[in-house]
Amino acid sequence: MAITKDEAYRHVLCMDLQPDKLRFAALSKTDRSITDLQEIELTAFDRESIAALMTDEKLSFDYDGFVLTAGGKRNTLIPVDLFNHAKPAEVFSLNYPEPFDNLDYNRIPEVGIVNIYELPLWIKSLFVIKFPRVRIVHPVTVLLKGIFDQSIWPKKMHLYLEKEIFYLFITEKNKMIYFNQFDFNNLADMVYHLLFVLEQKEIPQDEIALHLYGVGKNWEPLDELQTFFAKPIQLDVKKEKGEHFILSQQLLCV
Repeated sequence: MAITKDEAYRHVLCMDLQPDKLRFAALSKTDRSITDLQEIELTAFDRESIAALMTDEKLSFDYDGFVLTAGGKRNTLIPVDLFNHAKPAEVFSLNYPEPFDNLDYNRIPEVGIVNIYELPLWIKSLFVIKFPRVRIVHPVTVLLKGIFDQSIWPKKMHLYLEKEIFYLFITEKNKMIYFNQFDFNNLADMVYHLLFVLEQKEIPQDEIALHLYGVGKNWEPLDELQTFFAKPIQLDVKKEKGEHFILSQQLLCV
């Protein structure tokens, strides 16, 4: 179903900018369902190239709200109490070497954490000019909000996949006990990182379930990945909870 101009006010425009593509979806505020979804492949990752491709009429509708996930691969999480007594650059330098790109941050009150990350100024200005009411957040911010919006009392491993990176979270008893981001080129890389983390955290496979986001049920490596894990991999058939998790959960940022 395609979104119409007259129905836009009942929806939030949720956008996800990655180095190789820009996705945007109209999310219904009543049931969090995706009414319309578009994906644009990027020929280059710069202001002029992206601006030239943002010509779809749906991007000009008057939505109830606008959210964009964007930002560099480098990010760091810090408790709110510590963040209140430090500068973002000071915290960021503890984990990453300079030079830094423009730093921004999002507060995540659900977990008492602040997410500090790199966000090029050209991305910020491009989207703020086109969508003056846009809320820009880092992918990790949305993932944390979405993960903590579900039942996470039992021990769970949450894996969100992008093209060449994945984000890994482990939660237990409504708390995050692990987070990291990994580069990978193939399934073997992914399996190595996952099993190594479980070994380091001393978590037996039969005590934890792996929840997968960012891909659909037809993801080809799924069956092979399952052979490495004792419990069935959890991948929600509803796209808003699985393949398009990061777009649908942006409603939690409005």
